Amino acid sequence: MYCKLLLICLFLCSCSSTRMMETDLYFGQSKPDGTTLTENEWTHFKETEIAKAFKEGTTILPGTGTWYDTASNKLISESTYVVVYFYKHSRSVSKRIDSLRSVYKTLFNQQSILRVDKKVKAVF
Repeated sequence: MYCKLLLICLFLCSCSSTRMMETDLYFGQSKPDGTTLTENEWTHFKETEIAKAFKEGTTILPGTGTWYDTASNKLISESTYVVVYFYKHSRSVSKRIDSLRSVYKTLFNQQSILRVDKKVKAVF
């Protein structure tokens, strides 16, 4: 009986979740001059900047987003990549995420990069 109880406890402990943060970053692909990022520009940014910032790995999802441009008073629709990153909460990681957003805004003349942070429980 003791052996069965121990095995059940070990199994439950191995499946337990870990408290983490999930950050979703929305990288719009439209440039202010009306063009969009080329596939090569996005790939280079992904393979250098994103890979450097998130060495543990990420999930990148293609999508289409809309946002209201206050300068032109128009609703803009554009291709977007959503980068999903899971990590243990820390100020240094948060700074790294904001630095990545700044680099993208500077490189591609973007107004903003949406950042959404959520507390999650994750099991790997």
